[in-house]
Amino acid sequence: MSELFAIGTSALLANQRLLSTAGHNIANANTDGYTRQRVSLSQRTPQYIGVGFVGKGVDISQISRNADNFLTDNVRFSASGQARAAAYAELAGQVDGLLSDGTFSPALQKFFNSIQDASNDPTSSSARQVLLTSANSLSDRFQDLHNRFGAIAQNVNDSLGAKVDKLNTLATAIAGLNHDIVQAYGISQGQTPNDLLDQRDVLLKQISELVNVNVAPQADGAVNVFIGNGQLLVGGQQTNQLLVTANALDGARKEIAVRNPGGIGIITDTISGGELAGVLQFRDQILDPARNAMGRLGIVLSETYNAQHTTGLDLTGTRGGNLFRYGAPIVNSATGNGGSMAVAIDASNLANLTTADYSLTYDGTNYTLERLDTGATQTFAGGAAFTADGLTFTPSGTAAAGDSYRIMPTKYATRDIDVVVTDPQRFALASPVRASASLSNVGSARIAGPTVLAATNPALQTAVSLVFNNPPTTYQINGAGALIPYTSGNNIDVNGWRVQISGTPVAGDTFNVDPNTNARGDNRNGLLLLDLRNVAVLDSNTATYQGSFSSLLGQVGSLNQQAEISREALKVQLATAEAARDEVAGVNLDEEAADLVRYQQAYQGAAQIISAADQAFQALLAALQR
Repeated sequence: MSELFAIGTSALLANQRLLSTAGHNIANANTDGYTRQRVSLSQRTPQYIGVGFVGKGVDISQISRNADNFLTDNVRFSASGQARAAAYAELAGQVDGLLSDGTFSPALQKFFNSIQDASNDPTSSSARQVLLTSANSLSDRFQDLHNRFGAIAQNVNDSLGAKVDKLNTLATAIAGLNHDIVQAYGISQGQTPNDLLDQRDVLLKQISELVNVNVAPQADGAVNVFIGNGQLLVGGQQTNQLLVTANALDGARKEIAVRNPGGIGIITDTISGGELAGVLQFRDQILDPARNAMGRLGIVLSETYNAQHTTGLDLTGTRGGNLFRYGAPIVNSATGNGGSMAVAIDASNLANLTTADYSLTYDGTNYTLERLDTGATQTFAGGAAFTADGLTFTPSGTAAAGDSYRIMPTKYATRDIDVVVTDPQRFALASPVRASASLSNVGSARIAGPTVLAATNPALQTAVSLVFNNPPTTYQINGAGALIPYTSGNNIDVNGWRVQISGTPVAGDTFNVDPNTNARGDNRNGLLLLDLRNVAVLDSNTATYQGSFSSLLGQVGSLNQQAEISREALKVQLATAEAARDEVAGVNLDEEAADLVRYQQAYQGAAQIISAADQAFQALLAALQR
């Protein structure tokens, strides 16, 4: 009789556990990361009674999770890729919108148009005032873009800090769960603590959304978590805390580092997945190149317009000065450097100016200059000034092996860009020299207007006569000195200016180049200023100002579009990975409802066993009492 009670009791307990587990599944059907649990039953060892074996009921052998480690790992991998793409796309859209907001290109075009209007009527005060206003408006647009780029850069730094703080919190929570799981395995003698494992998987997925992660299970049930290229984040119940620290040579640039017993190590370059990678990738591929490109454009526009403006005369008859000013290259020196380094824009090689930042190191003999965007290097002998990529490097002091610098030639140039001219009368639209033919000339030769080659030549405005000899195949400067061969249309360079004489002169014909006095109505330098808009002066003399900006806009737009496509594709990939996992681990409410009915019937049947055993026992007691 006791065997029947034992069998019924075991059946009641087993089906009660089946019912409660099914209820637990249903209750957590919408819980993030929950894995469906199932109860495994096993027959009790039967008892031999001589004529055969008699069953003794049922035992609960295990309550397990329907988890597939491969599918779970695939979800983490997909989540890491999708989070990286989403973060990158969101930030890329900000820069794309900033550049394409329709304010910079119109300001640049208005500046060109105002030069044309002022050149058409160089004595017009209103036209000159409009030119001053448009020049200031253009410099404002440069500054506005720089400031807004700076705001995005600060948001990037803040975002890195917030994500690292969240990552540290998650790592601490996983270490705590590792402790609880190891303890639970010990208490249960190896039975899986399913809900704790689910909680840990949820946290691991959240970490994968922040950074690429590798999970290594341990024999005691804990996991070790590695990020980047194998940097240990969680080791059992211990964590290595991450932190955001300033770049040693650029305080405005934040790096990801890990604090471990050996000190602090920078791991920025090893991060390849999750939101952190998306933010860092955006900074390296879009934000910094865009800031540098706009800085380069501001430098080249300023230098070329300054060079041309200084060759002209303003309404007061004074030689023109600089039209714009801009911020100098930034040179950050490492602590402990023995020497120092000055870096300046090489105005004679603007076409070679790049959009890169640089690292410069000294080994005791040579300097090595590395482009940080491509990794390309150049080597220069120490001790003497050298030029590279549109820059001039001038060392000073006593350089020591190990000296290092971070150089940002263009990034901050437009922070301080401004218009030097404040008085509309001071726009130098006239040429400082003029050419004329003597009224007594009888030949057919004609002289073109002079072009200024060297505005700083002290003899630039010294009067010069070009007098042809007999026969007129040669000429002399001021009718004296060496005989200079004449070829129609060839350049004649004297005192920092250039003219061309074309046609057939006769002996005695004279052409004069004189100071351009009373030049209020002269617009020749204004026209040369206007012509700069069509001159390819950037990217190895292949791009105009507008072309360079349009190229930047196109590059950022293309990267933004690629980011959007990647985000959507990886979103689908993540959904597919989650669906595959849920197919195995997810709760099917229809199936659970059917199981409830089945388990309820089994429970009722088990109760009938107990009832039958009780009735039989009561009958036996009654028989014995007679």
